[in-house]
Amino acid sequence: LTLSAGFSHEFSEQLSGRLFANASRARFDDDEYGRRDFMTAGLSAGLTYDSRDNAADATRGVFLDGTIEPFYEFNRGKAAVRATAEARAYYGFGKDARVVLAGRVKLGMLAGPSAADLPPDLLFFAGGGGSVRGYAYRNIGVETPTGNVVGGRSLAEASIEARMRVTDSIGVVAFADAGYVGEDTIPSFDDRLRIGVGGGLRYITGLGPIRLDVAMPLDRRPGDPSVGFYVGLGQAF
Repeated sequence: LTLSAGFSHEFSEQLSGRLFANASRARFDDDEYGRRDFMTAGLSAGLTYDSRDNAADATRGVFLDGTIEPFYEFNRGKAAVRATAEARAYYGFGKDARVVLAGRVKLGMLAGPSAADLPPDLLFFAGGGGSVRGYAYRNIGVETPTGNVVGGRSLAEASIEARMRVTDSIGVVAFADAGYVGEDTIPSFDDRLRIGVGGGLRYITGLGPIRLDVAMPLDRRPGDPSVGFYVGLGQAF
């Protein structure tokens, strides 16, 4: 059960902010920690700057977003702070921007108690179509001595894409994604950075490109596919 109330405000055409109060009560049952109950309450505040020319298929501009979420977990009597920051940039070549270079970086940290004393949905995972393509959804995390993958308290992701418009309605893309999830609040990069590479096709429509991506994990682990396929509307980021 989750309750949320708040507001968002546009300071300008490109800059907006938000502030919400959140309360949640949930039960989680997993192989690593067993059954646990959590009750949390806190705030979520964020700022977004967006100068992209098209949110679904940008050819120029930047997107910046930052969020901070202080909260308190009542069952264990512990406070924590979760924060994320993401930056995306786009540069199109030529008058019609038929070639676009796009990049994305995302960082996350969670300060407070250990992962065992935090709700799993507030911990960090990576992997999947909106993260590190080629790896299974949320399969990049912290591997425990028992072989389970649990969420971490730090996150680092990066992506780069080269997008080329072949015709007015067909485009091709080459990309590389990388992601890391750490056990500690400050990333130590003790575990290997997970990298996925691939390419894709884009069919341009009035609502944005229809996306088909094929990616291969360079460090495949149990649960990851040999090749991942992803379909969606709009560019990957």
